Amino acid sequence: MREHTTESARNFSNIAMVRRTLKGASALAMAGVMLMSASAIAQTNDEGEKKEGAVSAADIVVVGTRASLQSAINRKKEANTVVDSIVADDIASFPDKNIGDSLARITGVQLSREFGEGNQISIRGVEPDLNRVEINGVSQVSALGSRAGDFREIAAELVKSIDVYKGYAVDLTEGGIGGTVRVETRKPLELKDPLISMVASGQHLDLTESWKPRLTFFAGAPKFLIDGLGILVNATYSDVDTRQDYISNTNWQRLADFDHSTEKTVANPLYSNYNTYESCAGVGGATTGAATANRLACETQFFDWAPTVPRYRQLVRNDKRISADVTLQYQVAPNFRAYVNGQVNLRNQKLQDTNYSVDLGRIERFNLDPQLAAGAGGGTSRRRVQLGTSTVNGNHVVTGLTTALDAVNIGTATNPNWNGAANIIGVQRRDFDYDQDSKYFSGGFTWEPNSRLKIDVMGSHATAHTDQQTNLISLGTSVSGITIDRNNDQGLPVFSFPSNFDPADPAVYADFTRTGANGQVLPVYGPGLQYRPGEFNNTEDQFKIDVDWEIDHPIVSKIEFGAQGRKQKFLNYQGGGSVLLNPTTMTYQSSANVSYTTNIVANPTQTRNGNTWYMTPAQYTALIGAIGGTTGGAPLFSGLKGAPAGLPTGLAFPNFDAEELGKFYDLSGFDHDLVRFADGFPQVPSAKIDETVLAGYVMADIDTQIFGMRLTGNAGVRWMHTKDEGTGTNVSRVTRFTPTGGTETVVLAAQSVTISNSYTDIMPAFNANLELARDLFLRANWAKNLARPRPTDLVPNINCLDDITITGTDDTCTAGNPALKPYRADQWEVNLAWYPNADTMLSLGYWKKYESSFVIPNVTRSGVDLFNDGSSYTVRQPVNGFGALLDGIEANAQTAFTFLPKPFDGFGASANFSYSRALRTNLTNSATGAELKEYPGMSKYTYNASFFYDKDWLNFRLSYNYRSKWMQTVIDANNGNNPLYRKGEGYLDGKITLRFPQYHFSVFLEAQNLTKESTKLYINSDMPVEMAYPGQRFFVGIQGKF
Repeated sequence: MREHTTESARNFSNIAMVRRTLKGASALAMAGVMLMSASAIAQTNDEGEKKEGAVSAADIVVVGTRASLQSAINRKKEANTVVDSIVADDIASFPDKNIGDSLARITGVQLSREFGEGNQISIRGVEPDLNRVEINGVSQVSALGSRAGDFREIAAELVKSIDVYKGYAVDLTEGGIGGTVRVETRKPLELKDPLISMVASGQHLDLTESWKPRLTFFAGAPKFLIDGLGILVNATYSDVDTRQDYISNTNWQRLADFDHSTEKTVANPLYSNYNTYESCAGVGGATTGAATANRLACETQFFDWAPTVPRYRQLVRNDKRISADVTLQYQVAPNFRAYVNGQVNLRNQKLQDTNYSVDLGRIERFNLDPQLAAGAGGGTSRRRVQLGTSTVNGNHVVTGLTTALDAVNIGTATNPNWNGAANIIGVQRRDFDYDQDSKYFSGGFTWEPNSRLKIDVMGSHATAHTDQQTNLISLGTSVSGITIDRNNDQGLPVFSFPSNFDPADPAVYADFTRTGANGQVLPVYGPGLQYRPGEFNNTEDQFKIDVDWEIDHPIVSKIEFGAQGRKQKFLNYQGGGSVLLNPTTMTYQSSANVSYTTNIVANPTQTRNGNTWYMTPAQYTALIGAIGGTTGGAPLFSGLKGAPAGLPTGLAFPNFDAEELGKFYDLSGFDHDLVRFADGFPQVPSAKIDETVLAGYVMADIDTQIFGMRLTGNAGVRWMHTKDEGTGTNVSRVTRFTPTGGTETVVLAAQSVTISNSYTDIMPAFNANLELARDLFLRANWAKNLARPRPTDLVPNINCLDDITITGTDDTCTAGNPALKPYRADQWEVNLAWYPNADTMLSLGYWKKYESSFVIPNVTRSGVDLFNDGSSYTVRQPVNGFGALLDGIEANAQTAFTFLPKPFDGFGASANFSYSRALRTNLTNSATGAELKEYPGMSKYTYNASFFYDKDWLNFRLSYNYRSKWMQTVIDANNGNNPLYRKGEGYLDGKITLRFPQYHFSVFLEAQNLTKESTKLYINSDMPVEMAYPGQRFFVGIQGKF
């Protein structure tokens, strides 16, 4: 609840409490290092000569990297639990553009990247939702239903310091089982003189082959209008182009027996006596249907793993961001200081997703053997894939195949439904538009009524809002005998098409002459259109008070106590359409979601039937000519190291051109306003959660001597009460044929229910810091902590969709779980740190966490009475897991080579290393039944290494960040319920700055991902899921400071 450093005590040197707090600390630790722009503004504090915390324009020309490292060391040294820090000048030395990139430099922090940018972190292997992030004491808020926000919304230029609390003390707000990240922006009264800084740079991405601007403005003054009033304004604008090209094997399933082996792929103990595919004919059953189901269950043991949707994909995104921070600070009296702060972050993202895939989701897509004879009880067999049309490795994983040669009718003669070679190629173009904002407002004061008492009061309001809308247009076409080859080092698919099919030519989708091997003309399919709007909201209001009371006692130096209240609200809208408008006709409110299909007919008798539209071949050919396009920028998969040969350099796709599409389709329903209000009534929210948290704590600070050694620390207890009230819907939908042959998706039933849940926790914490010898410290920590489940997981929602227009599909039901327990953990830690001089630190620590409860997503359960009304459902929902035990070792070292002769004394280096492991997870691989030894989000090894030079006119830094492989998903329903892993990744970044202080400017060059690192997702070595390259980025800029 308060700053766990000495900074909050600055400018109150006349108060005895400060003297005690600062006892044993160097003057440098108190001075700190402030950065006025993240692009290499630096300062040093001449001990005893400058006002503490003061920065002037003249100071900025002084080399600052050493000072920033010293400040970070002192923050760690003076904190009341285990902390690692990075301060503003250190951030400026890295090519970091958001706080996630900066956090990756800290020991034990593992960064997740999207489009090459850091967006979320794990701390000590604990997933992002279980880490608490605060911005100036206010919770970072996410509108998308997560506890973890997106670090890309906060520009690194706004930041003064970042502290990562891995230990826990009871005056910290709960929620950080992995750790608590506290981000501070700058304060005006820390300035000595008025200061203005401006930075302009251009950023270039190799994949998009584009240059985009990034601008930063900073202005601050310790005196504004009147004495004692300071103002600070800091703003950053960034226009970012990103692109990732994916090669994917998705939707891994066991559909058929490809290799005809007598070895079982996954054994079923119910059929242990059936040791060949043919022997399953003897299983039998009470009825023909039961016999067929039992025979299939037996035969499934011999089915081989194959990706049922191999694909190529390109995501291109333009992301415009504005971040602004304004602070007013007023020194009312020597013992009373007040402030107000506002931070606004605005983002607009436009994302184009081109998705090119081969549909292998049914066995008719393959070349099949004849049907085996009926077995016992009339049970029929699933046909096997012809030998010679596929390759399978020794682990029963398909590595290559040739698709069906002809179209296959899986419907009836009257109502044909073509499969096989028909409609096997699909390309989708999905255009996303996100308007996002987050706003943080806070105010408070620090009052010291006497030399022993200090009172901090704070109130805050934070909001996050996202409006999103998605347009999709998809095309499908028929192709005979596609070869898919995965026999390459990466196991990625390479498509080979017949000579009359060019994947980069849009005209192939309107080819009415292509035939199968039997000479039959293959069917042509019209476009599918979709519109999906959404609105997501999150607000948090907070009030807290902290009181420090110094006492005269040989052991206890101070009593701290405080209280906090927080109220958080999530309110989301997606689709809607669950209000019953007419009970007689069972007519429900219109959904904001729109889905259209199109039939190509030579002489259509109607233009539209429900959601089905009709188009002539000539109209379709003209439409493809108008909306067809080909991927641009650098050739597809450029820069992807290890990519197999034979990949296309470009792909054809349809553009969602509203003007052209509006000539054929009614697009009036593609309206974002309908997500909130339709048919004269407000829509029912898709998720609504109100969460109230009350907390209080009391803590004793210890400062005493043991055997001549100084012992400091604290012991305390925190009480919390949490109440969640969730409102959700039970919606059953069906996609069906209309009486006249069209299709429609309608609501069959819907209800809205509110369910409450509450719980109370008491969390003790103990911290000790023993100074074994001068500058040698041994720390220990034990604490209980908790983190609450994702808000959207707590919503009592059930959504089911039954698509009866597709043969052989099951109802799909997903649900929340309002009965989820919070994540609860006990944590222990010891840490030994040595500070031989002001520039140097060596530390070694061991930590251990026992998570008595945690959450596992997407578990299929039957008999779920979600609404406590006696009705049971079979759903996929998050559930609690129990008993994970984690531990790890961390080492950290940094120094400046000041012992070298000039000019080499400007060199320095830092490095850290983390080893983490899961001793016990109690998790199971749902696909195989085997024990899972990994914990989600945990990399076994993480390390950082940096080498820098900072002296006079030159500053450069080279930094490498690496994390080993980690489990990203425990259960992936789209890949046979297998867990998904991400390969280890290492990123090399660098920056060089040339300073010209006499002219008040500097120039710089930055680079990210110098080694062109790629990402890879996989199930195991035989079953890769996707590989992507996020690109290499360069920045060139100039900075002026006055």
